[in-house]
Amino acid sequence: MPAPYCYDYPRPAVTVDLAVFALDADQLRILLIRRKHPPFAGQWALPGGFLEIDEPVEVGARRELKEETGLEVIGPTHFLGVYGDPARDPRGRTISLAHAALIQSPSSNIAGSDDASEAAWRPARGTTDSLAFDHEVILAQALLWLGEGVRSGPLALGLLPEVFNKTNVRQMFQALFDTKAGAGRWLKRLEKAGRIEQIATGRDRLYRAIRAG
Repeated sequence: MPAPYCYDYPRPAVTVDLAVFALDADQLRILLIRRKHPPFAGQWALPGGFLEIDEPVEVGARRELKEETGLEVIGPTHFLGVYGDPARDPRGRTISLAHAALIQSPSSNIAGSDDASEAAWRPARGTTDSLAFDHEVILAQALLWLGEGVRSGPLALGLLPEVFNKTNVRQMFQALFDTKAGAGRWLKRLEKAGRIEQIATGRDRLYRAIRAG
């Protein structure tokens, strides 16, 4: 076995964090963990941890989420960015590769494990307590990504039920933008673009996503 290579310069550690959003009626929720160990023991944080040496980045983010909360995200994750303020981690220089994901409803099958003493679906906007590390910055960026994606494309389909109506869309707009205005235009735009279809007409129209392929 070859001897480990010694570098002349210190190297930063790399972590992965994952912001998972879900809709609870007209409230947007974020999955957080309460840290079990220092630094920031007892504080809420995004699920995450150190990337293993031979591990792809997205695989690491999904692994940490499952280890700390029990949740396994089936759908896609979205890369948010690199967070590398030298003072973000009191243990030393640590760079985080942050991701975001959407699920259709807050799963009740979550529990704090590994480095987390607790896991919970917390309000994503306005009332979230001070988060560990720079996770407030990451959460703010994730909320911007979500809002822009809903306004400009079909990203919201990751939050809505498989079959939904205008009320569901209005609740989503209330949760994200504090207003229900725009829900009707969103439905018309996605229907015209061929991303959703009506499966029931009448007073309470029902819609579903049109899957590619």
